[in-house]
Amino acid sequence: MNRFKWDDILIKNWLFRYRIHFIVWTCFIFWESILTGLIFGEFGKLGNYVIHYIVNISLFYIHVWLLEKVTVFPKQAAWKIPMIVILELAVYCYGVWSMDMLLIKYTDLIPRGFIPTITRMFRLLWRSSFFLLFSTGYFFLKIYLSEKAEKERIEKQRFQMLLDKERMDKELVMSKNAFLKAQINPHLLFNTFEFIHQKIRQHSPEDAEVMVYLSDMMRFAATTEHHEGYVKLNEEITQCQNLIKLYQLTQGKVYIELAFSPDVLGIKIIPLVLLTILENIFKHGNVFDPDNKATIDVFMDGELLRIESRNLPAVVRSKVGFGSGLDNIRTRLEYSYGKHAEMKACLDEEGFYTLSIAIEEKGLAAAFPDQLQEMVYLAK
Repeated sequence: MNRFKWDDILIKNWLFRYRIHFIVWTCFIFWESILTGLIFGEFGKLGNYVIHYIVNISLFYIHVWLLEKVTVFPKQAAWKIPMIVILELAVYCYGVWSMDMLLIKYTDLIPRGFIPTITRMFRLLWRSSFFLLFSTGYFFLKIYLSEKAEKERIEKQRFQMLLDKERMDKELVMSKNAFLKAQINPHLLFNTFEFIHQKIRQHSPEDAEVMVYLSDMMRFAATTEHHEGYVKLNEEITQCQNLIKLYQLTQGKVYIELAFSPDVLGIKIIPLVLLTILENIFKHGNVFDPDNKATIDVFMDGELLRIESRNLPAVVRSKVGFGSGLDNIRTRLEYSYGKHAEMKACLDEEGFYTLSIAIEEKGLAAAFPDQLQEMVYLAK
């Protein structure tokens, strides 16, 4: 049942696709056979009409098909088309003449007294020429409609490209405006910090110093995107020292040590790694115990850049953004260095939270090729 259903759908689709052809041929046959018969009072037999119209319609579509094949190579079409037309006329006239003789001999579709003469041959020649001209006109109509459809498609595509270009131009303008606003906003913020610093410096030098450290750190964070995605470790170490001083001024004495070897100062890595680790220690660690200081060490271990931190967890753990900063570091390390970087974090046997980051020297060189030369230079 499904097969018959599918065949029925295919037939309906085929009929719908060629509906114009069926309508035109129906009108043509009705005009040529029925109306002409009514005018002259003469009708042939249905079988005779069916056989001859099948031949004529076949000639029509065969000629279109041959023209499509020949015109693929325009240079050869000039001599191939006349040759094809002559061949079609000859085959048609001979074929229909022979078919008429057989119909007269073996059927009653053509009257017995009818004998093909030279006049009949001229009529066949005219008939075939008529359908060939009709077919040629249809061929050029197809070309015209095809070219028109292609032109409309190109125009539509061009119009869409113009719309896309206009949309992109608008987005570019919006991006430029956003970029300019992003430049203006930090400047406004830093100018505000400077204004506040100048106002409170005379009354509270310590508070003014807090503004200096805070302004310097925010300026660093805002400008890291302009450093090709990487910053020198000495720049971030400086900001870590500012953050420690800031906490000491606002929270009192904190016990945290930031140690680094001189050969790491010129190395470039992704920004805000050390600052995020330090911030995480302040947020989730105990930095007020003088006997158990928090530590951050940055050093070269052979061909590895190591960043290690160790601290006691806070008695009351902060739940705000817990772990998100370290997860962010892990994701950024994987994205920037891939398999050349490793990060581990755990609680050791003494109850200290330890964090270890190792980045291979070749990973650093891949991320920023000229930093390896800086490392060699600083090592000297």
